[in-house]
Parts: sequence; C-alpha cells; structure tokens
Amino acid sequence: MIHETVLQKFKKHGWRQTLAVRSIVEKIAHTHHFLSAYELEEALEKRFDVTTIYRVLEKLQAVGLVHELNGKWKWCSDPHNHDEQHHFLICEHCGNAEEIFLDYQSAIAEQLKQEKHFRLKQVHLAFLGTCQSCQQRGRP
Repeated sequence: MIHETVLQKFKKHGWRQTLAVRSIVEKIAHTHHFLSAYELEEALEKRFDVTTIYRVLEKLQAVGLVHELNGKWKWCSDPHNHDEQHHFLICEHCGNAEEIFLDYQSAIAEQLKQEKHFRLKQVHLAFLGTCQSCQQRGRP
C-alpha cells in the first residue's frame, strides 16, 4: 500500500521510483520518530549519500507523504488528509512521535485575521513531553 501510494504520486509528477526512493520510504514509513537525513544514511548503512536522501525527502514532502520538523522527517500517517493540520506529540525520552489532529485552526485563523490582519496559511506544532510508555517506566 505504501509503495503504491508513492508510485502513484511520483508517476503523476514524472519522477522515477528508484532503489533509493523505495529504501528511504521503507525505512521512514516504519519508524515511529522523526529522522534526519544523516540518521537515515546510517540506518540505510550508507548505501545512499546524504544529498540523494535530501532530494528524495524533498520530493516525498512535496507530494505530502512526509512531514518535516526542525530538519527531521516522519512518514505522514494520513497523506490523503489535506484539510486538517498535522501536529505531533513527541516524547523527549524515547523520541516516539504520534501524529494528532486538532480542530482549532479556524478559530485561531479568525482571531489572527481580526486582531492582526494576518491571513494564516499553515500551522506546525510539536508538543514535547513524556509518552505513556515512558511514564509507565518511571520517566518524568
């Protein structure tokens, strides 16, 4: 299913689904935390250089299949959802990143429009804390 989605989106843009694309997608789609290009390079045993990894990540981001946050990427859990903003609960201990959807953007957008004459396009939020699993292991 994941590879089919990538293939469809890449074909639409005339991009090839190379071994690098398939390898990066396989790794990032099955990881529960954000990864940098250098972390991906290590995880893929340096089979692809960082420049290639960045190029693939940029394409994946352009078609809405990955999220970027502070120079790290994570697979989009719902790539067909273009209506809601994607936000994350990130555990400071284990690095797990859970994608969440919050229904507040229209209220904030209206307030910004009224008070600051600002037209909101997009919101990226990451909530840092301790996940349930780490709490159960006694982490603060």
